[in-house]
Amino acid sequence: MKKALLLVVAIVSTSVASMAQLAAGSYAQDFTVTDQFGVSHNLYTYLSQGKTVYLDVSATWCGPCWNYHNTGALDDLYINHGPSGMPGVSANTTDDVMVIWIDGDGATTAADMNGTGTNTQGNWLSPQGVALDLPMANPAAATANQINADYNIAYFPTIYRICPNRTVTEVGQLDGPGLYATIQECPAAPTASNDPSMFSYNGTTATCGAVDVVVTIQNNGLANLTACTISVTGGTTPLSFNWTGNLATYEIAQVNVGTTNVTGNTNLNIAITSADENTSNNALIQAITFAPNATTQIKIDILFDNWPEECSWDIIDDAGTIVAQNQYSTANADGSSVIENVYLPATGCYTFNAYDAYGDGLHGSQWGATDGHMIVTSINNGATFSTLFNYNGSYDYAEVNSPANVNTSVSVSELTASEEVKVYPNPANDFLNVAYSLENNSVVTIDVVNMIGERVMSQYVGSQASGNYTDRLDVSNLAAGVYMINVTINGSTNVTRVTVN
Repeated sequence: MKKALLLVVAIVSTSVASMAQLAAGSYAQDFTVTDQFGVSHNLYTYLSQGKTVYLDVSATWCGPCWNYHNTGALDDLYINHGPSGMPGVSANTTDDVMVIWIDGDGATTAADMNGTGTNTQGNWLSPQGVALDLPMANPAAATANQINADYNIAYFPTIYRICPNRTVTEVGQLDGPGLYATIQECPAAPTASNDPSMFSYNGTTATCGAVDVVVTIQNNGLANLTACTISVTGGTTPLSFNWTGNLATYEIAQVNVGTTNVTGNTNLNIAITSADENTSNNALIQAITFAPNATTQIKIDILFDNWPEECSWDIIDDAGTIVAQNQYSTANADGSSVIENVYLPATGCYTFNAYDAYGDGLHGSQWGATDGHMIVTSINNGATFSTLFNYNGSYDYAEVNSPANVNTSVSVSELTASEEVKVYPNPANDFLNVAYSLENNSVVTIDVVNMIGERVMSQYVGSQASGNYTDRLDVSNLAAGVYMINVTINGSTNVTRVTVN
């Protein structure tokens, strides 16, 4: 099992585990659930009352969830700090907290909740033989799945603190006093009437020149926010945009400020410059990475940590089209390596994106494993032309982006015989020919991957002696569209983009 054994957490089903947890400071999405007493609970209602909400997303079958539930930490938090007048809350409550437990598995039954089902660790409603007053919700599958998606639930249990300003932070399995102590990290209640704030940057971070500046603003004022001016410096052309709208307290809006250009690595200074009663939250600095020059041959050298199935990547062109990609699986051994050779269809601006489903990159040493690496270079005449991404596994990432200004074409004739792979015809109708040359005895596998990363065909050719080969693929049953043909020879993969009509 993934890091569950070390974190004392449980991994959710594949559809959930494909995500990393929300980054600290993310914006909370609203939800409404019904508890064991039939009482409805709406997140934004409690936040609007100034309460900090502690959310536990668990599952009845989850052993670590059951162990934490039995500590009584959430019950203690609810009794001593929950809303005044609610069932089970102390008369001496601080009245500044709400606690909600949610079963994140849409298949959980009422019997599972009370301990009589087949998919449960015990009686969740009375874990110590005493019925809980703490709100316990077992939502329908659609609601549970939406909450999992909105909150990027990657494992059970996940305990979040949601501040009144709607920002989310994972706090982990603390005891009751430890959970309550984190309330001090929430910002103070608003006091100014007019207080727009800069919440986040959502625009271009890596470029060959053009930068689309997109930000999210939040109203931290007591009055509705209807207008503000956003200015940007640091690019070749300063930007200024007059936003208008209508945001209640703590609501957010995404703003397309405009497009500027950069000529090298730089920082954009983005600020709200209109009249404002609180200027301390008006600005942010965003680093912009400028693309190095590159060739049309891209080499991706990956050493996996102990979880290759979390690793994937893609390359997109300046129109946002994926031209190459790969998603790894448990078929890749822990600690194994792979080299991918991608031949881009033309010169232009491209972006290499690396993803880790858990959000920790190839930083395996923090879990008692070995760090991996990912080195992305462009190749010319068999030698490194430029380095696009050089990652040594020493830090976490959920997604990283690296641009490339591809201005040098590499023809197939420039490749060594062992690297040469040709796929034709392209476009294809009924069949594809995959031709390749082997200098030595080699193990060959051919995979066909669609544009969402699914393997739709796989052909294990097996061990081949040195020589020239052509394998024929029947693609007549594939839906029309664009596919990646991944030819793996002794662990080195050539990726070719083809169209099937």
